[in-house]
Amino acid sequence: MFGVIGLFVLMFATCRANVAVSRSDTPQVYCGLIPDKLNSCGHLPTIVSAESAKKCGSSSNSCQRMTCIFQESGWMDGKSVNNAKLSEYLDHFSSEHADWTAAIQHAKTTCLVPNLPAQGFHLNCPAYDVVTCVFRSFVWNIPPSLWSSSSDCEPVRQYAAACPVCPADCFSPAIPVGSCNACRALPRSP
Repeated sequence: MFGVIGLFVLMFATCRANVAVSRSDTPQVYCGLIPDKLNSCGHLPTIVSAESAKKCGSSSNSCQRMTCIFQESGWMDGKSVNNAKLSEYLDHFSSEHADWTAAIQHAKTTCLVPNLPAQGFHLNCPAYDVVTCVFRSFVWNIPPSLWSSSSDCEPVRQYAAACPVCPADCFSPAIPVGSCNACRALPRSP
């Protein structure tokens, strides 16, 4: 019996002791929708021509819009993405934007692959899948020198470092939570 009481006293004394507890000073990162300021805070480049984007802007959904842009840019062979042509374009882009070389190399090895899995809720939309994958590669590889030092950008920077980058369509009320292909393992924010 004394053993149980002694253990209780020891536990009580330990709990009441003024012991410093190390807490993480890392703020909570909120994952979910892509932050509105991501492009400006990370100085993300535009890789498609303004002309193609404008010509395809009236497409009814993101799959049709991306497919139109890829067709206008010459990156489609019928219904498939021409990875060789897109890779050539990305190499040219990299030569003009050296800061983004790591992001482009990551995108080429990760996204320009045969049978890239669906990256959102669109099925059989390879242009959408490649764009989503390339965007994710750019976000995860923003050079430190390009991040804005504004305090407004700190949560955005934390998001980019800790969260999966999921298309906004994945958060549509019509899409069941966790069913979006690119976001199956999305950590939910408190």
